[in-house]
Amino acid sequence: MDFDNLLNLEEQYYQEGFLEGQNENIKQSFLEGKQYGLQVGFQRFTLLGQMEGLCDVIESYGLHSPTLEKNIHTIRTLMKGLKMNNDDESVMEFERVLIKLKNKFRTILITLHRLVKDKRTPTVTFEVFEDVSRAIAGEIRGFVENEDIAKNKTKQNQAQSW
Repeated sequence: MDFDNLLNLEEQYYQEGFLEGQNENIKQSFLEGKQYGLQVGFQRFTLLGQMEGLCDVIESYGLHSPTLEKNIHTIRTLMKGLKMNNDDESVMEFERVLIKLKNKFRTILITLHRLVKDKRTPTVTFEVFEDVSRAIAGEIRGFVENEDIAKNKTKQNQAQSW
């Protein structure tokens, strides 16, 4: 019997446990990063989808206003130019275009309010529009599935204010 191996048993188990923990951490970090990426992508593009949807609704009403049509066309053009990449340059470009889109959309809402002029309905401002977007994006929950037991799924609150 080799007594040196017995004396180093604690160190051996420590190293094995450390490596197992390190490997498990790498797997979990990858899953958390993937969930976070999906959440951020959803939050970013929810607002754009709502803008595009509201532009469709406004166009369907047939309000003939050159300013309104021009701004809707500008929004659609800016949206078509957005890239779906996640590199630093594309993210910076997205943020720059998003500011332009928000400003154009505010102009559309102001123009729409002037055209409708219905005192019975509350004014739709961009802040109200963003609140709706935040309410939708705030309902995101990331699913974490336990690989050992396929039926054991837990919800983690992944919503963050943005």
